[in-house]
Amino acid sequence: MHFIHINSEKEVNQIDKHIKKGDNVFILVYMEGCGPCNATRPEWAKLEYALKDQYAKNNKLVIIDVDKDYVSSVKHIGSIDGFPTIKYAGNYGKIIETYENSPIKKKDRSIDSFINWIETKINTIVSTTLTNSYNKNRNKTHRKKYMRGGKWSRKYKLSINCKKPKGFSQKQYCKYK
Repeated sequence: MHFIHINSEKEVNQIDKHIKKGDNVFILVYMEGCGPCNATRPEWAKLEYALKDQYAKNNKLVIIDVDKDYVSSVKHIGSIDGFPTIKYAGNYGKIIETYENSPIKKKDRSIDSFINWIETKINTIVSTTLTNSYNKNRNKTHRKKYMRGGKWSRKYKLSINCKKPKGFSQKQYCKYK
C-alpha cells in the first residue's frame, strides 16, 4: 500500500505513473481553506493507519491526497467538479468513479465509509483479473482474511429485506446495521 501526500508540482506525475501501472488509485483533491475539505481531510488521513496492517503487502493500492493547485496536469482522473473531490482510478485509467457516484449506501465521508468503498473497489478488480482456477482458492482465503462485519456474506446481507425480516438474526441485523 502506498499513501502519498502531494505537496509540489514535481510529485504530481506520481498519480499518472501509478494509474499507468494499473494500480487501484484513490485520490482526494482538496482546496486549502475549504470547510468541507477541512472536515474530510482528517478522516482521509486516518486511512493510512487503518489500512496499513491489512494491505501492507498490496502494492497495487495507492491512496493520494493532493491540493487542487497541482491537479491540473494530471491526465487520467477526469474533471474536478467541486471540493473536495474523491475519485477512484483503476484498470489502467479505464475506470474512473467519484465517491459520490459509488454504489455504497453510506457516503458520510467517514473512515468507515471510505474503507467500505476502497474494499468494494479492490475486491471487484481482484476478482475480475485472476484466472478461474487461482481465483477460487484465493477468494476463499481472501474473504476470511479481509471480511468485515461478521460471518454473513455480502450477498446474504444484501438479500435481507429489513421491512420484513425473517427471524431473530435478521431482525437484529436490521436493527443494528
